[in-house]
Amino acid sequence: MPPDTVLAVFRRYGRPLAVAMPAPAGDDQRAVLEWSAATAGEGGRAGAPATVRVLQVMGYGDVIPNDYFVLEMSGEEPLAVAGPFFAAALEALARAAGIA
Repeated sequence: MPPDTVLAVFRRYGRPLAVAMPAPAGDDQRAVLEWSAATAGEGGRAGAPATVRVLQVMGYGDVIPNDYFVLEMSGEEPLAVAGPFFAAALEALARAAGIA
């Protein structure tokens, strides 16, 4: 998926975190979004890659952790989207674009 598509999902459905994101660790599940030269200038993203990390939250009484995808961009508040919702949104967009 193009980075702008992933960014659009976070802009539309993402919510700010109630707590601070933990510092990045070497074994984090993450992806770095890099924009092409043609789109890097749009929205002030020039030279500022974004990182999508997985945050696992274990609530009181939970047996398994809940996954959230968190978008971190320099100078902006991190945005979180529930894992199943994020995956469904990307799948629907890929299907609409004829990729999946």
